Amino acid sequence: MTFEELQVRNQNRNFDQIVVVVKDIFDEIAELSRVTEVVPQVVRVVRGDDSSLGAYTQREASYFYENTELCVIQPVEGDTIYQRFLDRFGEGLCCVRERVSQAEFDRLEQHFVDNNLKIVQRQESDSVKALWLDLMDELGIVFELITEDSVTINVENKIPQRIAQVNITTPSEIDTIKLLAKYLEIGPWEVGAQASETAHDTGFLCNGEFKDEDFYFLLGIIPCGNLEWEVIEPIKGSLCVYRDYLERRGVGFHHILKEVPVAKWDSMIQSFEEKGIPMACKGGLGPISWCYFHTEKEIRFHSEFRNDAVLDRLPDGYFQYFYPAQGE
Repeated sequence: MTFEELQVRNQNRNFDQIVVVVKDIFDEIAELSRVTEVVPQVVRVVRGDDSSLGAYTQREASYFYENTELCVIQPVEGDTIYQRFLDRFGEGLCCVRERVSQAEFDRLEQHFVDNNLKIVQRQESDSVKALWLDLMDELGIVFELITEDSVTINVENKIPQRIAQVNITTPSEIDTIKLLAKYLEIGPWEVGAQASETAHDTGFLCNGEFKDEDFYFLLGIIPCGNLEWEVIEPIKGSLCVYRDYLERRGVGFHHILKEVPVAKWDSMIQSFEEKGIPMACKGGLGPISWCYFHTEKEIRFHSEFRNDAVLDRLPDGYFQYFYPAQGE
């Protein structure tokens, strides 16, 4: 797709679920309750029978935020895509689901076939039509597609927060955004240099020491319907929050980001300090502040927060470019 086609394609997309795969769902529920102070609206056991996989069972816990669902899945029985992910990468952020019309589902299914992508699991019944792509070799992730008329869980009282962003951390920014544009039609990507010269109030935790240092990483961003996608490649500096992850498992989903009102920023940080959870990094870009907390041990992924201030201009030295370029 061209720059202009991708702009149109990504205006109203609906990524309605993010999956965390775990070994023990009850431990995950307890830690999410302690760390993020939320409880699941739905806990259930799901059983199915896929023509290619056979019978399977999994436990699920669903947390419904204002714009999307965070679903915790524990594979119990069967050779599902979630069990394969767990065997290969261990616990963590695994899959994003997109909800589309029946016509778009059919178009994308053919698009996946034309690109020789691995459709490894399907669900088709009177109430649900879905498929799962195995992109673990290419991107370290799983991707699910479901029709918009498939049955969904409806809850009245959603958690009053937005999951604003999902991140992929990678050893190669350009390779990853090219694949996301080609396979999942996500783009055009705005890529810039986040660095010591462009950011302020920065600090990174590495080897037990939190310190400011010279750093440089590439940052690709695309607001995509109800969810922002981000791709980061560490270039210069220790940047342990990214490098440790890449050394351990390679490219894949690294963290989700929640927006916090400026007035609640200090109390949010204090809450994590009181729980004994260390800050992994922090920084600012103009009026915007951001930070990560090292929550992998507790909830199997990093947690990023960003205040809701508005950035009115990019700082000097950001070196913005787009992929694909305008007119391509």
